[in-house]
Amino acid sequence: MKGFFKTFLASLLAIVFAAGGLALFIVVLFGMLAAMSQPVPQVRDGSVLVFDMSATVQDRPVGMTRDAIIDEAIGGKRQRAFSLLSLKRALIAAGEDDRIEGLLLTGSFSVDGYGSGFAALKEVREAIEAFKESGKPVAAYVVYPSARDMYVTSVADTIYMNPEGVVSDTGMSMSYPYLGGFMKKYGIGVQVTRAGDYKAAAESFVLEGMSDPSREANAAVLEDFWAEYLEALAEGSGIAPERYEAKLNELGMLVAKDAQELGLVDELLYTDELIAKMQSVSGVDEATQSFAQTSLDDYLLESVRPEYSSQGFVAVIYAEGSIVNGEGEDGQVGGSSLAREIRKARQNDKVKAIVLRVNSPGGSALASEVIQREMRLAKEKVPVVVSMGSLAASGGYWISAYADKIYAQPNTLTGSIGVIGVFFNYEELAAKHGVNFDTVKTTEHADFMGMFRAKTDREMELVQRQVDLVYDSFLAKVAEGRGLELAEVAKIAEGRIWSGVDALDIGLVDELGGLGDAIAFAGEKAGLGEAPAVMELPRAKNFLDELFKNVSQQTADASANVALQPLVDLYREASEMTARFNDPKGVYAVLPYTVSID
Repeated sequence: MKGFFKTFLASLLAIVFAAGGLALFIVVLFGMLAAMSQPVPQVRDGSVLVFDMSATVQDRPVGMTRDAIIDEAIGGKRQRAFSLLSLKRALIAAGEDDRIEGLLLTGSFSVDGYGSGFAALKEVREAIEAFKESGKPVAAYVVYPSARDMYVTSVADTIYMNPEGVVSDTGMSMSYPYLGGFMKKYGIGVQVTRAGDYKAAAESFVLEGMSDPSREANAAVLEDFWAEYLEALAEGSGIAPERYEAKLNELGMLVAKDAQELGLVDELLYTDELIAKMQSVSGVDEATQSFAQTSLDDYLLESVRPEYSSQGFVAVIYAEGSIVNGEGEDGQVGGSSLAREIRKARQNDKVKAIVLRVNSPGGSALASEVIQREMRLAKEKVPVVVSMGSLAASGGYWISAYADKIYAQPNTLTGSIGVIGVFFNYEELAAKHGVNFDTVKTTEHADFMGMFRAKTDREMELVQRQVDLVYDSFLAKVAEGRGLELAEVAKIAEGRIWSGVDALDIGLVDELGGLGDAIAFAGEKAGLGEAPAVMELPRAKNFLDELFKNVSQQTADASANVALQPLVDLYREASEMTARFNDPKGVYAVLPYTVSID
């Protein structure tokens, strides 16, 4: 029912705007804001900081969007999200805050888009370790913890588990949909070209399973990620990696008793027993009969403030999502929009260095080149550093190659230096339904880019020429940007993916480390010290910004699209796999799918 009201209110706002009722809209808006207004939360003296991990950890700043406002206005619970940088700073600050007596980790991470990847969670884990250095206790309470949860909570001093809980870590896997059979069955033609034996980005459209090169590369990356994960568990619990792996092979999933016997958790107890444990740390809250506590959400509101500096800033610019041509939408990296942010930063005299945080599978080769051009221009003026998140592959590597220094985590997925051409056609599908296309044209290939017929062998040769040219350019840029021999780059390219560990060994990255390390290096190189003031770009989106930016378009389209909006939203989600394929030449530097490692 809340979903219905959410759609209804969104549609109502659009109708109001389409009717030109700006005044009425403002009344509605301020009514919603007034309904949502809450007193500013206070950090309680002598309290336990409670980090409910039931949220997505994303790279870019978190804003208040239209959906979030409507959710809160109708009493719903919106999807929580933390920005990585703010979350880290809050956890570290809490360790030095005399009002905070300890830290409790609860809940289970959610994954939205490219958020909550293991590389980002490694930085969260390190921030909790920094909190521990204060000498304050860190406890965790888990019920159905995932691998992501165990990866972070393993750093706690004590891990409690519900007696009926289950550890939902069964090992890591990489699974992808292969649509070759589907395309054939429904008459959707797919023609592909590629440069690089490991460049598997088109496989999912034409094959019914993994190719041997793709399986080889995926298995190698997964092995590195799994080793890093087991090492983290061993560090926290003392469980030998081979013993933990053997138990998973034997039991599949660990129930609470198994986890305790193995040493993965310390004690089994229910929520009321947990409260009693926490009361011994912070005392009793007489009003609630619970323990004195402050939520991390409230702590963020008080402790995280915009930074000011007379010396200058390090601009942290986020490239999170698929790289697409043009402006891009929410969750995408628009070539034009991100290039504009980099250009504004390099033209801002207050910006003394730039850190590009990349969490992207790549996408349009043209859009990647537009972004890279601005990176190269920025490097002529200020130090430019790249921090790779969980995913910085293909076009994500393209935009990184010229940085002064590249940081990656051991569990970053990067590389995939290769290029593909992908073309869909609906000739057979249309014919099955009695639809035929007829064409007149001035030149032989005038209808070359149309989707109503398959391309001829000659036309595919022309596409391959484009792909080869872009691939050669990609190799040359990596060689120049990284200071490597072209032949050396060619050997490690071929579209193959690499873990951060292997990428360091072969020269694709300079150092293992996170966003904080990249900011500290940039600050030092710019003469601002290792803890510089930071300016985050693009700024967090909010409802009013999006509304007034797009008001003319909404006015024109709302009356026609309001009723169809739920279907449009559903279509957008269903077509995420192909949404990134908007390069005008049909040439892409992109991973084949959204990589999910669970």
